[in-house]
Amino acid sequence: MLTRQAMGWNRRKRDNLHQVLAHRCFKITERAKLEAASLSKIKKEHNLDQETQQWVCDVRQWAVTERVYTPGCTEELRADIENITVTLLRKKKDLYRRHDSNQARQRKKKKMTELKKKLREKVLQYNTVVEGDPIDEELACSLTEGYILPWERHKDGNTFRLKRSIFDQVMLLKRLEEEQSILVKEMSQHIKYLLKQVQEVESLRGQTLERSFSDLTEDATHGLNSVLSRRGHSPRSQHQQAVKAYSSIATMECDFLSIQEDIEEWDDNGFTSPESEEEDT
Repeated sequence: MLTRQAMGWNRRKRDNLHQVLAHRCFKITERAKLEAASLSKIKKEHNLDQETQQWVCDVRQWAVTERVYTPGCTEELRADIENITVTLLRKKKDLYRRHDSNQARQRKKKKMTELKKKLREKVLQYNTVVEGDPIDEELACSLTEGYILPWERHKDGNTFRLKRSIFDQVMLLKRLEEEQSILVKEMSQHIKYLLKQVQEVESLRGQTLERSFSDLTEDATHGLNSVLSRRGHSPRSQHQQAVKAYSSIATMECDFLSIQEDIEEWDDNGFTSPESEEEDT
């Protein structure tokens, strides 16, 4: 029973693969457009142009730089406060975007509450140790937009938090582009695989019909031809559906040239339906 269920699941997965790939590519492309617009908005708000690439390098250098802190020193507290704040901001941004179920959101909210409690403890500890220019506890712990930590205030007005925000956005776009490229390759391979299946069935049918069946009646020969035609109907139908699905998203702003070539190859081969083939015989 389990074997039959597994076979049925694999068959449904194979038959719906073109829909899954097309849907994923559509979602990734739309998400990439949204995040690119968000990055452009941030750059416009802060009048950034050439600084973006340098900021990405700065954050990377900061991430690989080894730091040795004395227990309880202000530098360690600053690093902890920065990390917790950035983590909370990221989780807050992705709370409703990545989790559709209430149960998943509740788990994330619980973790965020724990992080906020930890952040408040670090802020209180920092204000106790530091002399002058303390952190505004309420503004910092409520993640008030635009609030800048005391040590983040620079003459140029650009904070490390802003640099890290730009870095996260750039890395997100790169990941989306990579996933988009992988999906394009998967769709191209799927088209080629289905086309190969169709060609193999056509070749087998041609070889079978070329043989001599002198002991078969005319009706039997016609029946054999019908069986072979219908045997090739499934891969041919799957290929046509895949071509239609991938053609519908080929106009989107991503590299679908390889898929278009496979689609054109399919059209050039001029495969016909099994019904029309039976009429010809």
